[in-house]
Amino acid sequence: MAGSASGSVPGQLSLTFSAGVVGAVVSLLIAWLLQRIGLFATIGCHLPVSSDEAWICSRLVWGGIFGLFFVLPVIPNSFFKRGLLLGLLPGLFELLVVLPIFQGQTVLGLNLGYTTPLVVMALSLLWGVLAASWLKMSS
Repeated sequence: MAGSASGSVPGQLSLTFSAGVVGAVVSLLIAWLLQRIGLFATIGCHLPVSSDEAWICSRLVWGGIFGLFFVLPVIPNSFFKRGLLLGLLPGLFELLVVLPIFQGQTVLGLNLGYTTPLVVMALSLLWGVLAASWLKMSS
C-alpha cells in the first residue's frame, strides 16, 4: 500500500488485512445469495457454499491474508485495476490448491461444473475490487 496515509507498517498491515476481510464478507454474501436463488445450479456450477461457521471463518481469514498483498506497490494509481490484478490471487489459489488438495475436487473444480472456474474467478475479482475500494475509502 505504497503512498498510504497510514505510514506505520503495523497500520498498513492492519488496514490491508481488514480490507481483505471486508472484501471476503461481501463476496461470501453474494456467493451465498447466488447459490440460494439457484443461479449457480442454473449455470451448471455446483460450488459448495456453506453457512457453517468454520467454513465462513476460514474464508474470512484467507481474505485477510490475501488482503496483505495490497501492501505491495502494484498499480498504485488505479484502485480498480489494482483490485482486479490482486483479485486474481485468491481465485487461482482456490482453483489450484483449495479445491484439488483440501477439498478433494479436480484441478479448477471442473468436476463441480465447467462454469466453476468462471464463478470462482468472478467472485475473486469482486473480492479484489471490494478490498481495493475499502482501502481507498480508508486512506
